Amino acid sequence: MPIEWAIWPSRALCPIDLMRVIDRYLIRELAIPILICSITLVFLVLIADLFDNLDSLLKNQTPLIYIFRYYLMLTPFAFTQTIPWAVLLATLYLLVSFNFHNEIIAMKAAGIEITPIIRPLLFLGFLIGIFSFLVGDQVVPKTFKIATEIRDIHIEKKREKGTGKVYSNVTYYSTGNQLQYFRYFNYEKKETQDAIILWIDSVSRKTQRKMVAKKGVWEEGKGWTFANVTEYELDPQGRILGEPRTYPTRTYPDVRVQPDDLRYASSESYFLSSRELKHYIDKLEENGIRAYGERVERQYRLASPWHSLVMIMIAIPLLAPTQSKRIIAVNVLICLGLVFLFHVSGAMSLALGKAGKIPPFLAAWLSTFLFSCAAIFFLERANE
Repeated sequence: MPIEWAIWPSRALCPIDLMRVIDRYLIRELAIPILICSITLVFLVLIADLFDNLDSLLKNQTPLIYIFRYYLMLTPFAFTQTIPWAVLLATLYLLVSFNFHNEIIAMKAAGIEITPIIRPLLFLGFLIGIFSFLVGDQVVPKTFKIATEIRDIHIEKKREKGTGKVYSNVTYYSTGNQLQYFRYFNYEKKETQDAIILWIDSVSRKTQRKMVAKKGVWEEGKGWTFANVTEYELDPQGRILGEPRTYPTRTYPDVRVQPDDLRYASSESYFLSSRELKHYIDKLEENGIRAYGERVERQYRLASPWHSLVMIMIAIPLLAPTQSKRIIAVNVLICLGLVFLFHVSGAMSLALGKAGKIPPFLAAWLSTFLFSCAAIFFLERANE
């Protein structure tokens, strides 16, 4: 219903009842466009991915059931990537529509300042942030992993069903000053191929000992058993001392790296929840590695859900004031430019954080704090 219908007959209502009517109206008027924009953007992302995989789908004659399941599992990931843009488009539509229909004037004529008017919009953005975090942290790691497996097995046919996810070129710095490298690692079978382990002196940082094995198998309670093993002792210059030693099979009690550690080290961050990512970071830092990139990624996992709220806060000072249509059009362009600047500055701070130039917390949250504070500072413009 038009806002005038909610305002003018309500002059007999008390201020609390009036604000409840307006709050429900504003939440409904913003929630519906957000839902429509989100569905549209997710659909466009899935269509773009469909065209990217079209050759593989036709070539490998992928059954429809796998195609449907693949895009169903990909939907949560697409949602988390597009929800800030859906909120931005919906907010622009709402505020421009309010200006064109003089609904903001009607609310101000009822004696309502802009702050209580925008309160339900910010509350809705807050709820979207919580929902986005839960989806991104609890749903996306599982569904994105399933989608990747369907793509590898049934769409691109990179591997056979039941072989498990195979990671390539996995490097891990473990306890006891060990640097471990595995050319292939199969998490499901708990197997590695072409393993190389280096024992490094804690003082000189030179390699003291080297082991090369064709294959390794993990057994619970026993650890790693390597096959076709060759060992070398090395001097500080890296030259082999004495004769290499060979073993058909050999276990190393001091090699304590577990399959989960290797999976965390080789997985994309989308496969890991924030708790798993923290566990991996703790493991790296226990071994003396400054996990800049991983710490920034974990902080960004906490910061990115609030981008939707930032989109709302950027748009309000520019489009909430009552203005002419020409000024509204100019402010829409300014708003889009500020959003572009927000994402560029965010990408720059993330790059600096992963390079160790600024703290991880600052790298992930800098652009969010700056643009939110600027939006609050200019919020008084909306009362004009």
